Amino acid sequence: MYASYVYFHKANIPKPMDTTDLLKNNEFFSNLDESDLKSLAEKVSKRTYPKNTIVINVGDDSSSMYLIESGSLKVTVSNEDGKELILAILKAGDCFGELSLLDDKPRSASVVALEQCSLVVLHKAVFLQLLEQNPKVAMHVIRYLCLKIRFTNSIAQSLALMDVYARLRDYLYTLATPVEEGGEGTVAIPLTHKEIASRVGSGREVISRILKQLETGEYLAIDKKIITLKKKLPNGF
Repeated sequence: MYASYVYFHKANIPKPMDTTDLLKNNEFFSNLDESDLKSLAEKVSKRTYPKNTIVINVGDDSSSMYLIESGSLKVTVSNEDGKELILAILKAGDCFGELSLLDDKPRSASVVALEQCSLVVLHKAVFLQLLEQNPKVAMHVIRYLCLKIRFTNSIAQSLALMDVYARLRDYLYTLATPVEEGGEGTVAIPLTHKEIASRVGSGREVISRILKQLETGEYLAIDKKIITLKKKLPNGF
């Protein structure tokens, strides 16, 4: 379901994570011992990107992956008409661009900073050297790629089999924290109708109409772009 693969990041900016800990918590490198982690940490570089900066553009040639030390970013694709679909919201501890370490293909999606971000950059040459020295890392890479395939399948299934309302409902439940048993919860980050539409693969007009109907039915309330779920949303609409 769509809710299972959309990530939510609160507005506050967490304290940057230590580079060694950041690597240790990543699926690729979690099996490395402390000395290897420290050695790898010395071979990476760091970059800071202001809010709204394009970190990766679809079609770019590149050979590095990024680990997020602080901040949040969105992963998007768009069509020729400029309609955008947000695939994921990434936060501290997440990574992106890892496919470029394994092939020479152009970037398959764009990544944009939603706020000022600090990123750790790992280049392909360093990663390949790591694989040669630590073959067990390859198994973690395989597992990670399996997760990516399941992630892609979830997106395809959601867009193909779930209607717009079902995707919107699950998305709101994902963002609302905490969601009480009765259905109450608050989406703490302000969202425009256009942003919501981009994240559930729909048009702004459709989202605006559904949200208005939910407001009229007193299922939710919207104040200054903050959405409060007042009771359990209906299964169909």
